[in-house]
Amino acid sequence: MQHWAMPKPPTLKPKLRSSRQQQGFAAWCVNVPPHLSSTGKRQQFFFASKTEAAVVCEQLKARKDNFGTSLTALTPAKIAEAAEAYNLLEDRNVSLLTAVRAYLGIEDQRSASIPFRELCALYIESRGDRDREHLAGIRRTMNRFSSLHDRLVSDISHRDLEPLLNAIVPGGRNLQMRHLRAFFNYGIKHGYLSDNPISRLDFVNSSPKEVEVISPEDVARILEMALKNDLRLLPYLTLGFFCGIRPVGELNLLQWSDVDLQGRSVTIRYAVSKTKRRRFIRLSENAIAWLDAYRQRGGQCEGPIVTYDKWTVRTRRQQNREAAGVTHWPNSAMRHSYCSYWLAMHKDINKLVLQSGHTSVDTMWRHYHRGTTEAEAKKFWAIMPPSAASNVVRMSVS
Repeated sequence: MQHWAMPKPPTLKPKLRSSRQQQGFAAWCVNVPPHLSSTGKRQQFFFASKTEAAVVCEQLKARKDNFGTSLTALTPAKIAEAAEAYNLLEDRNVSLLTAVRAYLGIEDQRSASIPFRELCALYIESRGDRDREHLAGIRRTMNRFSSLHDRLVSDISHRDLEPLLNAIVPGGRNLQMRHLRAFFNYGIKHGYLSDNPISRLDFVNSSPKEVEVISPEDVARILEMALKNDLRLLPYLTLGFFCGIRPVGELNLLQWSDVDLQGRSVTIRYAVSKTKRRRFIRLSENAIAWLDAYRQRGGQCEGPIVTYDKWTVRTRRQQNREAAGVTHWPNSAMRHSYCSYWLAMHKDINKLVLQSGHTSVDTMWRHYHRGTTEAEAKKFWAIMPPSAASNVVRMSVS
């Protein structure tokens, strides 16, 4: 009759591996049985000295004693539950301890999280009153996603957002996604969630729109109407059309000390520039003429160039162009007009990039190359105020 020998229990003593010692490797081995291993599987560790190996063995013995004590505290129901948990994890290559820790991490994140509506309110509050138009837009986004208001932000996934965003027309989806991304990034920064669900969604690829410009005839009407009825608006329009300075964030921050009529240039200071790069813009003959006309009519030439606030200047600009009979005002009309007419006239894309404060020659070329004709550009750069038009054919405003 054949008898099978029972496997020897682990001794938890360091053993010397001569073959490893002869090869110059760490030779003191500690065998860790599965029930004491952090992976749930048998492990071997090697150490350079017997002392180091013995310390680990003592730690394992203590773990073994604790393991035996903890087993006596497990009820049959807990043991059965643990066995079922192991069955669920059998094909996933994940230890029970790892799974439990991951779950506890999720629960800790949920306990630190806040509802979506509260996150939006905190983000809006953090922005202060820096840009009322932007704040109005993100408030609309918050209200648009009312179904998320009471959801913890840590529970919101890209799968929750996708059907809500798909219901938005392609032209408006990207803006909503940018607002949502800002909300969630703020939440990540403050520990309310760990991942931004927007990062798993795709923005709509929209083809660039054709740049629209204001015709020279309409520009002349607008400037003459301002000279006649709204003198405070005239420097804003002059530097917008003939220097291409960004209306918000640059032009509204300029001082008259930045304008050098003798040197024929405008300095966009580092603190004013959107790209945080100082630049110099050459003043054209007609820009100087319109600024001179402003000064001769008694216009203020000290302090800020734009004396209206951002909201008032938009209202006055609209009233001015409507009074001039100009009904269509495309996006970034003054800046696009300047870049298009300048490139058509001077043909120097690199200089235009420097003067306009763009960062890419390729982007500039795609937007403004052949945006208008050279003939139209000559008309644009010949727009003069009535008093300075003795040698120039002035645009008709009839």
